[in-house]
Amino acid sequence: MLNLRKGRALLKKYRDDESGNMALMFAVSSVAVVGCMGAAMDFSTRSNAKLHSQSIADQIALSAAIYVKDNNTIPKTIEDGYPAGEHSAADLGFDYQGFVEGGSENVKVLVEYDNVDKEAVVTVSGSTVPTFMQVLGKHDMNFSATSTVSYMQVDEMQPATVLMVLDNSGSMAWDHLLVNDDGTRNPDAKPRIDVLKTAVTRFRTQLQARIGDQVDDDGHRVLRTAIVPYNHDTIMTLSANTDRVYWGFEGVSSAQVNAMTASGSTNSTPPMELAQELFTHEDSSHRAEAEAHNEDYREPVKFAVFMTDGTNTISDTYKFVYDEYSDWYYREESGEWVGKHENDLKKRQIRRGGWQPGYLEYDLEDTNLRTIQACRSMKEAGIKVFTIGFGLEIGDYFVREGSTSRRGVTEASQATAYSLLQQCASEPQNFIIAGQNADLNSAFDIIQNGVVKELIRIKS
Repeated sequence: MLNLRKGRALLKKYRDDESGNMALMFAVSSVAVVGCMGAAMDFSTRSNAKLHSQSIADQIALSAAIYVKDNNTIPKTIEDGYPAGEHSAADLGFDYQGFVEGGSENVKVLVEYDNVDKEAVVTVSGSTVPTFMQVLGKHDMNFSATSTVSYMQVDEMQPATVLMVLDNSGSMAWDHLLVNDDGTRNPDAKPRIDVLKTAVTRFRTQLQARIGDQVDDDGHRVLRTAIVPYNHDTIMTLSANTDRVYWGFEGVSSAQVNAMTASGSTNSTPPMELAQELFTHEDSSHRAEAEAHNEDYREPVKFAVFMTDGTNTISDTYKFVYDEYSDWYYREESGEWVGKHENDLKKRQIRRGGWQPGYLEYDLEDTNLRTIQACRSMKEAGIKVFTIGFGLEIGDYFVREGSTSRRGVTEASQATAYSLLQQCASEPQNFIIAGQNADLNSAFDIIQNGVVKELIRIKS
């Protein structure tokens, strides 16, 4: 009987003891939190795949419509263009960087030609492999994108200007991919400046082929392209131009692109204000080209591309920072400085008032505001502004090949850079993040298709 009573008392003790409830609740809630974070990562991967697929669908549909209009027939082979039927993305030369199931070989591209409605319809579809949602029984996440372009709406003679403001500051020497979890260098990592050169050359070449070859019998040229680097001295010696811009109807040369090196600090205001000024002369440049070839003048469509890999680090302006422990005094009304250990005359000047201890630092807020104002002025003038945030994933990066030194992107620096780029972009979708799953080539592909859409007027 005594043992029975002891047993009941022990059971009651465990039933009434709540000391472990918090641990149990934390364990349960942790699973939910981790699950939500994992689901967000899986949906982000699918979103990147869908964005890349839309870029591919647009590019193929646009090219297909141009081919039919130019040749009055549908291409029969891949060598000619994009023949009707189902293809893999790999067969058509498109890469998915391994973040979809089976890679680009398993991404299907359906190309259809509708000769009744006179349009090319392209659908790109595939699936990503979820990392965390497999726990919930979800083993694949499908994505698809469709683009339709009418043959009859293709107007290849629309003039255009594309001006690229490119960050070639010192941080562009960093790796473009994060340090591995074990602290080693990602074998696929390259200096950011090299990735930029490849992407810009590819963008320039493809855009020139799709639009720049549109000339009449007299050689009327319709596309002007330009680059305005942050630090122009790195390529000045290869150009006869002296106004920090490299461009023309012939297009930016490969030598000018490849001559860019990563050096100097980051200040977006001078190149963006220069871009704003240069656009004011574009109408007259296109008008002169039209008149030289006895063509009717058509106002050009203007595009600005603003690419940076970080926040501004210097400014053209300064601000005073009060610091009671500073060794210097400053008088704002006269702009004079006096050291604490100056002679007696200087000390008497300080005691008469108007002097504050402190120092000057770059006014980075002013630099950001001036950059945004330059963007705003361009947008008000009808210029379509695309922005790219490159290599801004939070974490550490090796600063150069063969180095063990690292530099990091923090939440604060990422937020500041994203805010600047978002406010500069003409539309929310014109702000593009080029991270590890959406490389710089993909970002420039999206912009290239955006440019061609404006000139050819994509249907849907």
